[in-house]
Amino acid sequence: MSPIIGIVCKTETTIENYTDAIVEFRGEPRVLVSRPGRVPNGIPEIDGLLLPGGGDLDPRHYDESRYHVKGISKIRGVSPSRDALELDLCQKALETDIPVFGICRGIQVMSVATGGSLYQDIHTQLKNCLLHKDESSTRDAQHSIKIQPSSLLSHLTDTDTAEVNSAHHQSVKVIGAGFMVTAQSEDGIIEAIENPSKPFVLGVQYHPERMLQDPELRKHGQKLFEAFIHAASQS
Repeated sequence: MSPIIGIVCKTETTIENYTDAIVEFRGEPRVLVSRPGRVPNGIPEIDGLLLPGGGDLDPRHYDESRYHVKGISKIRGVSPSRDALELDLCQKALETDIPVFGICRGIQVMSVATGGSLYQDIHTQLKNCLLHKDESSTRDAQHSIKIQPSSLLSHLTDTDTAEVNSAHHQSVKVIGAGFMVTAQSEDGIIEAIENPSKPFVLGVQYHPERMLQDPELRKHGQKLFEAFIHAASQS
């Protein structure tokens, strides 16, 4: 039987790349739509939780006000209902050892759900930052990452360096409780975190679901989804 993978979205959000990836690697996606005022009292009947990319988390969740540059807020696309649902589900999944895979916004949700914080706009808050989001193009940026040799990510990909895609303007600043940093880009941006005390809890700042569509990057993305779906099938 295929493991059921919960994935949160807003009604207007397209998550086809994520659901296609789940199906390709023999999981069954269960879309959990976020609506104002609706937060589950418990974890739904799922075997794994995928936290996808999307808009920014409200900085109030990590005790900060909105960061502005020349009077303009750098926070984009906040959805209070999605924030509430994903943070709640992430906390409950971690408490019950359900496998969790966070992608882009998802890695940020994982960290904030456990007491961490974020850079609200890396390109203006940090010096000598690589291009992590190309605003002039519809294509992802691309750069290399260095992976900690003893990490789950290294074990899954069988490498300590990798080329990844990139489409984010925020990143994890302070990691949440229980997590360790297991990959960074050359400029020090956190590219992966893991909770080694859990069966499978991995967050990446890049987009493995889109890597599947790139022949040069597909193998890396494939290994992550295969491992996540396998872990969910064991839960």
